[in-house]
Amino acid sequence: MKRLLLPLLAALALPTAVYSKTEIEPEPKSQILNNPYERLGKEAKFDCKEFGEDSCFSRFIAMSACTFAQSINSDKTVKESLDIADDLFYLLASGHKLDLNDIFDDKNLVKQDIRVESIERIKLCKEWAKEAIPKIVLERTGKPATPEFIEGATRTFGEWWMRSLEGVKSRGY
Repeated sequence: MKRLLLPLLAALALPTAVYSKTEIEPEPKSQILNNPYERLGKEAKFDCKEFGEDSCFSRFIAMSACTFAQSINSDKTVKESLDIADDLFYLLASGHKLDLNDIFDDKNLVKQDIRVESIERIKLCKEWAKEAIPKIVLERTGKPATPEFIEGATRTFGEWWMRSLEGVKSRGY
């Protein structure tokens, strides 16, 4: 499973140009001890100037959403999975010197261009989301998810992820 994660992350980020493996100053600090994504956050370089900050944000958002789903599928709890996904997103964004507030418009909603591209990229991991959703529902409610709910939640996973980001912003992260 772990061997599948890095190629998916690369696919979500393509087309990009890797242009450097230099240390980032200051180095982003991981909130999770022994976070396996900390190295990625430090060393991964995407040419945000060429593709634009909004597109870079979309790629990083999709990577974090798919990482969340894959973490659930790797028997992590919802909280652990969110911590890993959030940490990856923070490390990638701060490693590229991107301001997280630039994702949002003046109403604290994810900017439309970022929203559309992120949702399209998140669809690339819909099978991971489909596998994770019953586990999330069972953990949160103690009840199994219905097939109809799983299908609907899989179809709208990207929108849910965007609303989650907006919720964090509205609470003043």
